[in-house]
This record gives sequence, C-alpha cells and structure tokens, in this order.
Amino acid sequence: MFRTILATIRTRVLIAIGTLLIVTLNARFLGATNVGTISLIILSITIVQTVNNFVGGGALIYLVPRTELFNLFLLSYLWALLTSVLVVIIIHMLGFIPAGYFIHVMLLSLLLSLSSVNGMILLGKEKIRVYNNINLLQLSLLLGFLVISLFFGKRRDAMIYLESLYFSNIIIFLSGLFLISPYLKIQRVKGIFPVAKSILRYGSVMNIGNIFQLFNYRLSYFFMETFLGRTSLGIYSVGAQVAEGIWIISRSISTVQNTRISNTDNRNYAIHLTLILIKLGTIITLLSLIILLILPASFFGFLFGREFAGIKVVIFSLAIGIVMLSVSILFNSFFSGIGKPLHNTIGSGIGLIFTIILGLLFIPRFGIIGAGIVASISYTMAALYQLAVFFRYSKLKATDFLLKKEELLMVRNELRLLLNLPQPRKGVGVSG
Repeated sequence: MFRTILATIRTRVLIAIGTLLIVTLNARFLGATNVGTISLIILSITIVQTVNNFVGGGALIYLVPRTELFNLFLLSYLWALLTSVLVVIIIHMLGFIPAGYFIHVMLLSLLLSLSSVNGMILLGKEKIRVYNNINLLQLSLLLGFLVISLFFGKRRDAMIYLESLYFSNIIIFLSGLFLISPYLKIQRVKGIFPVAKSILRYGSVMNIGNIFQLFNYRLSYFFMETFLGRTSLGIYSVGAQVAEGIWIISRSISTVQNTRISNTDNRNYAIHLTLILIKLGTIITLLSLIILLILPASFFGFLFGREFAGIKVVIFSLAIGIVMLSVSILFNSFFSGIGKPLHNTIGSGIGLIFTIILGLLFIPRFGIIGAGIVASISYTMAALYQLAVFFRYSKLKATDFLLKKEELLMVRNELRLLLNLPQPRKGVGVSG
C-alpha cells in the first residue's frame, strides 16, 4: 500500500510542479485580469463536472467492483452529455460565464467530464498507476502546448489557455477510452434502471456534498469579482492555488485510501487505515506548509511578477484551512468508501453556511485577507463535524490520534522495503 501511496504522491508532486509553472506563465504573460477570467471559466467548468459526478464521479469507484460495467459506462457518458449542455446553459443565464466563452465552456465541460468517467473506471479497477500516468500526461501536454503558444505566438489572452486545454484533453480522453475498452463487453442493455437507481442513490448524496464543497472552495471568487473586481480575483486565485498545492499530499493518500476501502468490507481495517493515514498526512502537510510560509514575499513577486507580490498574505490567511481541509479530504474518502457519503455532504453543507454568511461580511470589508479567513473557518467547521462522526462510528479516543511508536516503526519498515534495505525487526501496522 505504501508503495502505491508514494508513487501517487510522486506523481502529484510532478503535477503540482507543472501546475505551478502554468500558473507562473499565465501570471507573467497574461496578467491578473486575464488570470481572473481564466479562474471564472475553470470554475464554470468545475461546476459542470461536479454535477456530472452525480453519475460519473466517485460513485463509480464504489460501484465498478459491484455492478455490470457496460451499464455504468453507458449511463455515465449519457449523463455527461446531458449535464454539459443543461448546466452550462443555467450558469450562463446566471451570469457566471465571462462574455464570449459560452461555447468553449460547454465543449470543454463535456470533454473533461468524459475523461473523468474513464479515470473513475480505472480507479474502480484499482489501476492507480495508470490513472496517475494519465493525469501526468495531461498536464505535460497542457504545459507543452501553453509554452509553445506563449513563447512563439503573438496573442496574450485567456483563449491561449483554453486552446491548451482542448489539445491536452482530447488526447487524454481518447487514451482513457482505449485503456478502459478491454473491460467493456458491449452487450444488450438490460437491467439498466436498477443500475441507474444505485448510481443516483449513492452518487447523489456524495455529490451534493461535492457541490457544497466546490462552493466552499470557490464561492469567494464570485464575491471578490462583485466587491473587489477581476484583478483582485486574479491575485487571490494565484495565492489560493499555491497554498492548495499542499493538498497533493492528502489527495494522493486519499486516492489509494478510497480504492482500498471501497474494495473491502472489513470495518476495523477501514478505521485503522484511515487513522494512520490522517496522522501521517497531517504531519507532512504541516511541514510543507511551514516551508511555504517562511518563503519571503519577494520570492512570490519574483516568481509571478510584481503584480502578484501580495499573495503571501493570501497564503497566511488560508494556512489553518489548508491543514483542516487536508484532514477533511481523508475523512471524505473514509465515509465514501464505507458507503456513508451523507456525512461528507453534511460537513460540506455546514462549511457552506459559514462561507455564505462570513463571505458577505468579511470580503467587502477586509478584501483578499477576508476571503482567506472565510475559507479557513469554513474548512475547519466541516472537518470538525466529520471528526465528531468518525469518533462516534469508530469508538476511538482522542489519544488514539497521537502518533504511536509502533506506527512509526511500521512506516520505517515500509520505507526500508521500498528502498530494499534490510529489516532490523518486524513492523506493525496495516498490511497491503
């Protein structure tokens, strides 16, 4: 298991480096206003994907080992087409999509939603390495096309980034479809309504929570554009992306955690696995955050340009929230893996209430710093609810969350195995 986790972290670190390069290029070549436009476009696409995940998201990881795959595939693709049209029309009518980008949001939403379905099927088959490689390839293609466009092209607008998204995701969609094709046995469609019922029963609860969480992440974007303008939004979004890069640790761990728990019925194993991963994930997250916080503001100004020198305050205002959400991500995988995603939805709903109320109060008054404080409070409230439920479900005590000697020995022995070093003594811990 630890070999898979470390491989996933390695991939996510490479993706984080690539993402940082993309953010840096956009900031330096396109400026804060265009970065703000790109942020709103990506947010619109993310809203569509979140609705798509009612059928084609994490529920597939849980259902692929338990259900006829062709029916899941067919339903997921049809749902992706439906949501990419209807949801884009709705958010366009609400004024969320920047002028002139309606068709692009619709086409990119469909492309990314279909690619996501392919990825969830691979995870459901526990093809984690293949899934990681596809994500790394997508980012490499995106970065490569963007570099060529920026350095050899003459335009400097948001469309350059969208063209890079088209190029990279068309290739990734086709690659993903090829990789899942051996598992698809085309047959006469039958029993599809019970399958649809299972997907919606499991996926609806999970993804209502995802919608709440999405707005916890990004509702501040709409508040900032309304109260502060798109340039301030561009500065905040860059700072948020840098700080959120730390989540690669918990997200990498949760990818393996979710697939493991979804493929087992052993309650004690799921609890013990989650407990250990929360401890390790929190420690690594804290260390990474400290490194990020001690970097001087001049470093960020040098990296992104003088217009973005103020993002250090964004990172400070988000610091507590980054740690708390890293814990929440692992709780999300636990509750989803045991078939109880309702608790993730409730936690996200609690966080969203704080986001709406405090966002309207803090952002107009305190600006960018206020947005970060609101996010930190929202993430903390969601994580505290999940922690309380986890305590009740697992019957654990507060002292169980302290890192124990045998767990340190287990990690040491797992690392020795990875490095092919001799074992001085037998370790204790979660096997796999």
